[in-house]
Amino acid sequence: MEETIEKPGIFTRLANWMGRRPDEEPVDEAETTPSGNAPFRVHSMHRYVITVRRQIVSFQDAVAAADGLKRGEQQILNLTMAPPELREKVKDFMCGVNYTAEGTWEELGEHVFLLAPASAFVEVAPTSPRSDAVRN
Repeated sequence: MEETIEKPGIFTRLANWMGRRPDEEPVDEAETTPSGNAPFRVHSMHRYVITVRRQIVSFQDAVAAADGLKRGEQQILNLTMAPPELREKVKDFMCGVNYTAEGTWEELGEHVFLLAPASAFVEVAPTSPRSDAVRN
């Protein structure tokens, strides 16, 4: 005796997915292994935004970086081309924004800074003895 099994439609799959138990992971039934046997799991990836600001030449550039940090985007600021008075003004402003956002502030190089939101984990590797010797 041959048994026919119907493939569930999109609404049935959505209803089953919405009604799954908390201990179950969602499975996309439409996607199977090449042999067609068992379904495989589809995991979504969270996108993370990093904005590199190569030249900060006006205070408006700093405001754009602050808005990005408030949206949860990591910012890399290069202040090497900025005049010294603008550089200090931008650093003070971004320090305040970063403090309010409870973010992370790291100096990557001379006048180059990394600002990360509180949700990001920033691991700073210890400097090697060779790089310490070069600085001295």
